[in-house]
This record gives sequence, structure tokens and C-alpha cells, in this order.
Amino acid sequence: MSCFRFRRPPLTDLTRQSTNSFCRDDSEPLLQNSEVPPKKRIKLEDNQLYQSKFTENKENDFISTALCWNKELYTSLTSQHTLFRRELWGTAVGESPMASTRWNASTRFFMKNFASSDKDIFKFLGDRGLVAPFACSFSHVAQDGKCLAVADEEGMVGLIDARYDNTIETERVRTEFRAHDNAVFDIMWSPDDRQMVTASGDQTARLWDVELQQCKAVFLAHTCSIKSVNYNSIDPNMWVTASRDGNIFIWDARTVGMQTPEGETLYKPVNSIRSAHSLDNPKKKTRKSCSLPHRSKPTSSVTGAQFLKHQQHLLASSGAIDGIIKFWDLRNHSNTKASLPVQISINGATAKRPHGISTLILDNSGTRLYANSTDNYIYQYDPINLGAPLTRFTSPTFRCSSFYIRMAISPDDRYIVSGSSDKCIYMWETDFPDENPIVLKAHENEVTSLSWSRDLELFASCSDDTSLRLWRVDKSNSNE
Repeated sequence: MSCFRFRRPPLTDLTRQSTNSFCRDDSEPLLQNSEVPPKKRIKLEDNQLYQSKFTENKENDFISTALCWNKELYTSLTSQHTLFRRELWGTAVGESPMASTRWNASTRFFMKNFASSDKDIFKFLGDRGLVAPFACSFSHVAQDGKCLAVADEEGMVGLIDARYDNTIETERVRTEFRAHDNAVFDIMWSPDDRQMVTASGDQTARLWDVELQQCKAVFLAHTCSIKSVNYNSIDPNMWVTASRDGNIFIWDARTVGMQTPEGETLYKPVNSIRSAHSLDNPKKKTRKSCSLPHRSKPTSSVTGAQFLKHQQHLLASSGAIDGIIKFWDLRNHSNTKASLPVQISINGATAKRPHGISTLILDNSGTRLYANSTDNYIYQYDPINLGAPLTRFTSPTFRCSSFYIRMAISPDDRYIVSGSSDKCIYMWETDFPDENPIVLKAHENEVTSLSWSRDLELFASCSDDTSLRLWRVDKSNSNE
């Protein structure tokens, strides 16, 4: 009796079949029209140079420094790597992009060369001396994406041209204007950089014309300090604010506001999520309670709210006490309906008591959600299927002990940086969470807000030591 032996197809055929099965629609035939020439596919040999650059011993980082400083080569190989990864692994239609296997190489050598000199330090003078900057944000396109907006504890907003060091301010005066009469906790540029939104401790958010430094709208509904503001990347006319009063409000610049005698235009929210992270059960409203302002306990503060990119109507939020993330479907909410989340994260903290989340950010591709927790961990979640954290980042010396500590993500989504109470900045590679972070000796007090420009080689940090620092790649260390 003859034995039938199954012959294993070559790896290239398996790759082609798996990629086609992921990308093919159910109604599409398995075989394409023979008259249509197949698309050119990237071969493994084309990427051997890129792969070999990073397969050397980690101690020999100098081997890859030439790759880092040649921007054209770095960009070309990064694009090749992205196309090759898509070709090799693919992404299943209708499934989370997190499910696809990532093929990445460590670029730790790049992170090691960030430095900040005395000429990269900027100070802020207030009515009673030097004041601490509370928030900073880089522009998208203005001044090549290096116009840095900085807000301080007295409500002033200054614009710094990060293309130059601080010696430029001896030649021209820094552009500044008073945005609020209280501290500004968050600031966000519009996608076209013509406007910006500021969130303040005076319980208002304001829309500003950047060129004229004029207030175009006042958004008034919160009853406590506003901690976070974020634009909707799909619809730039909408943004969301999160406050210590426990409420989340959604605003639309296309609505008609009400004029005040002072010449300001007041706007009301178009949607709201009240008591988003409150631990108390909702109670039935009485006639007396309806006549009083809606206030939540300080512990129910909402520290972050973020529009998700894969669906315009979904919103993510984080709280100061429960240590969880919630997803909200804005189609199910209004100013009169009760708020119920559509997804709730599973607490992945190892501590016995729950900890709050100080920052919630979504990466530029919209495929990874990061939460900076006061238990000294940064948790990564899948923004499509929330559940438990996929991974976490930490260090024995990393300290996130206040809700003023923020984090930022690089424009290519490869790195995350976070402030810390130990006066340092911590940098991780997003694809290597188990590796020790790069620690930058940064400031003389707690490091709070950070912002990364669209230039991979530049980011900024704020601190309670009343200074802002610019961090640039020091190319003089490339041969060390």
C-alpha cells in the first residue's frame, strides 16, 4: 500500500496565501483574472540590509549610528519596513490591527542621544516672579511644526520658536497673551494651526485666533477645573473637555453661541457624559437637586478624554480614582439621558488599592491606547477591544505620583516619553516594553507636561522648577 505524503509548500507561498486570505472579501474569487498582472511584491532579500543593521550585538550600537544620521536612508528603510511588514503579515479585515504580528527592530541607539543644553532652557516670568509652565503643545505645520505653545500657572500662553535656542529671544520678543485669569492645565492646536483651545482652572475652555491672539469663543458648562482638551481628528470642528467635576462635555464650533455685553460668545455643549467615573450609584433627581449646580466628588475627577480614530462616535475616558478606562458611544448620550459605557477596561494593576490615571493618549495611527497610572506603570490597551492591558511599561525609579504628570508619543509611534516625580524623563520603545527605559536627567523638580514635535529629533518638557527644556538629538555622540 502506497503512502501518500503531504508536501509542505514553500514559505513564500504560505505568506502569499495568508496575506490574500486576510485581504480578500468573501465575495471575491480565490483566483484573479489572469489578464491582470499581479502586483509587485517586496522580497525578503530587499530588506536584508535593513534587518542586518539591527541583528548585531546590542553593545555595538555604533554600527547603526550612520543609519540614524542619514535621514534619507532612515526614511527609506522605515518605509520599506512598513511595506514589508504589511506584505509579510497583513491585517485581517474587520479585526483589530493589534492582532497582526509586528516586525520591528530596536532603535535604542537613537534614544540615547537626546540632550538638552543651557541654551535650550526657557523661563516664564509672571506677576510675582518666575512661574511654572503647566502645559505645552507643538504645532502641526506652523514654523515646520516647531512652534511650541506653552501655558503657565497664571493663565498666560507663550509661543516659542523651537527651531532656535533661547538666544533668539535676545533678538525678538516672545509672543505672549493672557488666555485666562487662572492656571491653564491643557492646550491644543487645531489641525490647521490657525486656532488653539485652552483649558483652565477658571472652569472654562476658550477658542483662540492664534495670529490675532483674540478669543473667538468661551465654552462654559463645567463647575470645576478643566484638566484635558482634545480635538476630534475626523471632525476638527468638535472637541472634548474633561474636568474635575466628573463630567465630559463635547463641543461643536459650528453651533450658534450667545453674545454677552462684554463682547464674548458663549457656547453650550452639544453632548455630555456626567459622572463618568463616579463610584456612586446614580440617584433619581429631585426638584431641589435640579435647581443646584451639578457637582461631583473630587475623587470622581475625569483626567482624560480622547476621541478614537476607528469610529468617529466613540470616546475614551480615564478617571482619577477607579484606575479604569471607559468607552462611550456618543450616539447613546445626550444632555438629558443617563450615561452608560459600551466597554470598560479590566484593571491590570498589581496594587491592592485602585490607582488613578493621570494621562490618556492615543497613538498617531489610532491602534494603541496608553494610560499613565499613579501606580507607576504605563498600560497599553487595544482601542478596539478594550479588555485587560496588552502590556505595561515601568522602571524601579519611575514615579507617577501626581495627576500633573503627562506623557507624549513620537510622530512615528515608536517611542513614548513620560515625566516623573524624580525629576527625570523616561523613554521607552513601544515595541520593547520589557527593556529598561532611557532615563534623561532633566530638571530640578517634578517633570510634568511633554510634547513631541513632528520632527522625530525634537521634544519639549515642562517642570515645576519654572523651566521648559527642549530636547534635541546630539549628533556629536554618534561616534561614541
